[in-house]
Amino acid sequence: MRWLPLALIFVASSAFADKASNPAFLGVGMNDAGGTRGAGPCVINRVENGSGAEAARLRPGDVFAALDGHAVPNCDALVSLIQGRAPGSFVSLAMRRNESPLNVRAELLTRDEVLRRRLVGQPAPSTSLIAVEDRKEVDLSLVKQTTIVGWYPSTCAGCETVLQTVGQWARDHQDRRAPIKLVGATASDSNRSIEDTIASLRLAQRSLDLPLLVAEPRTYEQFAIADADRVSFLVIDCRGVVQYAAPVVPNVADTEAVLDELYAAAEQTARRMTR
Repeated sequence: MRWLPLALIFVASSAFADKASNPAFLGVGMNDAGGTRGAGPCVINRVENGSGAEAARLRPGDVFAALDGHAVPNCDALVSLIQGRAPGSFVSLAMRRNESPLNVRAELLTRDEVLRRRLVGQPAPSTSLIAVEDRKEVDLSLVKQTTIVGWYPSTCAGCETVLQTVGQWARDHQDRRAPIKLVGATASDSNRSIEDTIASLRLAQRSLDLPLLVAEPRTYEQFAIADADRVSFLVIDCRGVVQYAAPVVPNVADTEAVLDELYAAAEQTARRMTR
C-alpha cells in the first residue's frame, strides 16, 4: 500500500508576502508541459472535487489556451489571470482536449468555499490514519470532542510554524470548560516507504510537540486542497460533523485574520457542544 499524506494530532488545538489565503480559485492542479516552470502550455493534472473546474467538466489532460480572450502561455500566466478576478465571477476558457478546441464557462470560487461545499455540515468521512508515535489507527469520524484538523504538505515553507501557533492556542484552552483538540496533516515523499516516512516524522513530532498521523493520498484529497503552500484547517465537532473549513497561507497579510476566524469557529463549536 502506498501512503503519502500525513496527519498531525494536537490537543486543544516568508516568501509569500504578496499572496492571500483564499483568492479566486478555478480548482485544478496543473503543470507546464515543457517540463520546467514557464515552459508551457499549461496542462491540467488534477481537478478538485466541488470546484468550478469540476462543474465545468474540465478533466486531466485538458490544455489551457486562453481565459476571457487573454492568451495563457504557461501556468504562471493562468494563475495571474485567475487571481485578478473576483471570487464568484465566471470566466470563459478556451481549451484543447485531445487536440480539439473546447470552450467552457467556469465559476471561480475560493479554496475555503470549495472545502466548505465539500465538507461543512457533513459527517467527516471515515478514515484509517496511522499514529506516528505508536502506529495505532485513528478515525477522524469518531472524534469525541471538538477537534481542529490542519492538513499540510511537508514541502510547505512556514506551515509547521502555523501549526505550532495553533497548537499553542489549543493548549491554552485545556483548562476551559470546553477543551479543544488540534489535528494536522502533511504529505510525505512518494518515493519513501511508510517506515521511512514514520521515522522522519518522529523528529518532526518532537520539534512540533504534536502527535502526528499518516494518511493515504486519497484520504488527504478528501479533507484538503493539495496546495504546496497552505494548511487546510477543519473544525470537527464531538459528533464527527465538520463545522468549519479554511486554508491558510503562512506569513501573508491575512494569516492572522484567518487564524482568528478559525479560533472563533472552534470556540463556538466547543461551547455549542457542551450546552
